[in-house]
Amino acid sequence: MTSKKVVYLSSAIFGAIGILVSVAIIALNGGFSGNGPSILNPPTSKDQWSIGSNIVDGMNLTYSLTSIGEESSLRGSIVSIKFNELKDKWNINFKINNGSTVKESSANFSKKQLLITDPITKENEKFIQPVESSILAIRDIAREPKYLVVGAVWDKIFTGSSTIDVKIVNTDTISISKDSYKVYVLQSKVGNSTSKIYLNKDLPLPIKADVYDENDKVVYQYELQSVLK
Repeated sequence: MTSKKVVYLSSAIFGAIGILVSVAIIALNGGFSGNGPSILNPPTSKDQWSIGSNIVDGMNLTYSLTSIGEESSLRGSIVSIKFNELKDKWNINFKINNGSTVKESSANFSKKQLLITDPITKENEKFIQPVESSILAIRDIAREPKYLVVGAVWDKIFTGSSTIDVKIVNTDTISISKDSYKVYVLQSKVGNSTSKIYLNKDLPLPIKADVYDENDKVVYQYELQSVLK
């Protein structure tokens, strides 16, 4: 057997092992409910979600947002996020209506993980921060493609002596205007409050979120109001 064939065979073996490990982990965490992937029909890359996937040039997502931060906060605001293609980046325009004023700012973000690629002023950084620490905070969990399968563990939260799973617990349906979206509920519980983030397979950012800290105080809440492509 040639060295090239050995490499191909090894890649296939490790790829199969990776899928089997993922299947085992999901099964152990109570996954494979409904008509989706199962042990006999394991999840594939088609069942994965990546932040920023399915963005098209000119796409505009509008959210209602409350985001509580140490330096900058928004309460009951409307946030518009418009993506403009700039070669290998997205130039994202943020338009925020906080009820009394409407302001706009733009920044360049990577296509892969939606991270800021170019320097911005401190004023713009403070302006964008409530959005980065809420709607874009999914970056901290989805550091690589994650399975949209009930039982799939996306991350872990370490609090003192305990470890809390952040995992997909069930599916639901959310209606926005005249459209209905199947969503996967990413859930964790710290303190007495349960945090939930709702994701749709075909949208680049979560549809909705209610996230709390260990003292049961709101960290951020948002919900998608419209999608324009």
